[in-house]
Amino acid sequence: MKSPILLLRSLNKDILRLCPAVKGLDRDIITIEKRFKNEDFGFLSVALPALGDAFTKGIAFGEFTCPFGFKRAKGQAIPRFLSGVLCEVFEPLSGKLKEDADLGVIKCLREMLYLFKKTQVSASEEENLHKKAVAEFFRCDDEAAKVIIPDGYEYHIGLVSRLVLLGLSSIPVDDIPYKHGPGAVFEGYKANQKWSALTESVRNADSVLDDCGYDDFGVSLTELSERSVIGESSNRVYSEDRVSGRTARLVTVPKNSTSRRTITVEPMLNQFVQQGLNTLLRNEISRCSVLSNCLALTDQSKNQQLALEGSLSGMWATIDLKSASDLLSVKLVETVFDGHGLFFDRMMDCRSTYIESSVIEGHMLAKFAGMGNALTFPVQSVCFAVVCIAAILDQWGLKPTMARVRRASRQIRVFGDDIIIHTDYAQQCVNWLEVVGLKVNVNKSFLVGNFRESCGVDAYKGVDVTPLYVRTRPDQESEGPDSIASLVATSNLAWLRGLYSFATALAEEAEFRLGTKLPLVGVSCGGLGLHTRLDSMNPTRWNHRLHRFETRTFALKPLKRRDRLDGYAALLKFFHVPLLGRDVGHLEKSPIRYKLRLVQTWVPTYVG
Repeated sequence: MKSPILLLRSLNKDILRLCPAVKGLDRDIITIEKRFKNEDFGFLSVALPALGDAFTKGIAFGEFTCPFGFKRAKGQAIPRFLSGVLCEVFEPLSGKLKEDADLGVIKCLREMLYLFKKTQVSASEEENLHKKAVAEFFRCDDEAAKVIIPDGYEYHIGLVSRLVLLGLSSIPVDDIPYKHGPGAVFEGYKANQKWSALTESVRNADSVLDDCGYDDFGVSLTELSERSVIGESSNRVYSEDRVSGRTARLVTVPKNSTSRRTITVEPMLNQFVQQGLNTLLRNEISRCSVLSNCLALTDQSKNQQLALEGSLSGMWATIDLKSASDLLSVKLVETVFDGHGLFFDRMMDCRSTYIESSVIEGHMLAKFAGMGNALTFPVQSVCFAVVCIAAILDQWGLKPTMARVRRASRQIRVFGDDIIIHTDYAQQCVNWLEVVGLKVNVNKSFLVGNFRESCGVDAYKGVDVTPLYVRTRPDQESEGPDSIASLVATSNLAWLRGLYSFATALAEEAEFRLGTKLPLVGVSCGGLGLHTRLDSMNPTRWNHRLHRFETRTFALKPLKRRDRLDGYAALLKFFHVPLLGRDVGHLEKSPIRYKLRLVQTWVPTYVG
């Protein structure tokens, strides 16, 4: 297994090749190695990213402040560690940003400092981060319960909300495409078991489905129970009120090496209705003459492009909200959606009102919903957009009309908790967002300067300086398919950035774990392999039946488990899910989410 230090040494070679004027990097690698021995992996995954955050603030606001844990050189503002690189960007004595700071040095240094920021942590660290994330979830929920929107703000937000999504409540219930999502549900059903459970709920006229256009199948309860396979894999016994769908379970998933993200596992029926309303809301957003100007919930590229433009021109500011979904109060959602009464009622009916966790059981939810609710992302995007539009109109001193609201909507771009807004209105929108109970993350919001961050893109003076992340520890015996695929993907990205030594080290590690060499594959190829700038592939054979060259390589395939479905439940699935493209045996087996395997297969040599 390769040491993280060896990966850093390979990256160091690339930095010296790309930035030959930089001095002292060999000495800095020795310092990293010593601190790694003394402080373990935390130095790479916590301390170096902390220095990276200080560096980012320095280029964003024009002055470097040395973070805790790094000694400064005598009489200087920059630390001894990496001083040779930092001197190319900041004045050593004052820490002021140089006007002619080398963009190449900035990009390469961020690659080094953030390299292990999102690497997987140990089980003990994971448990501590889980407890911290759960505690933060409930702390935010307490704050959401106390949100009071001042009358003036509520009035203006309500006026704007009545001019958007005008057709939202007029869709017939039979036309809403209700469906199951890919995620887990509170009851623990497998993929096909969800359809059996749904059939049972329709048969029993469950209250959640009363307004969704579902009728009784006319099947006897005895016949249905004989065919049902509900809950055969679940070890828990749920009371009738929980199965009816008001309680969600709180879990956490990895975010980076210092935090985890909370997710609510929703009840099956709630999730089914939420997915349908989610599709309806997204469709109406695309049709809305106002929100279509500032929301594109399946396309982050517009936010990313504005971030690049804003870092160069200063015209656009980026705002990041802290714990956005956890602080989205029912009060704010009601203020924005109350004008769409029928949709709002359905949205609240399928909302889980209680949360069960390892810390607290039966906690009544004050926020609108957790991230597991399919409606959370589009609903919060609409809420933030409406608040910002109202803030801009307030700054203009104008009452909302359709023409004015449309004009104001062109000054913003929202994707979840990533908000981009014209600099002239940035501070006004920050004030309004905080008044309605939200918190602006000052460490990731950039209203001035030449640095912007939005939707995964870090931009400085019009240049993409987003770093690469190694998500798998190279010094651990982890040979899972996903970890190998992650190494290959990072290697390909590094190669296309000109980090050839680093890319080769990652590729060799992936090949070592696979036990074989990887072929060249195209960027659009679904197989596992290495990319080139010419997008070439290694042909392995000529397929006489299909008359094409093919390449033998590895591909990720999901593991499957027995999950039999028949009878009325299978018929219900037929009417909800297009069968085109589904596996032949989808009624017998279903894929296990997040469980993958590597298989060797043949892929077309020329793809796309």
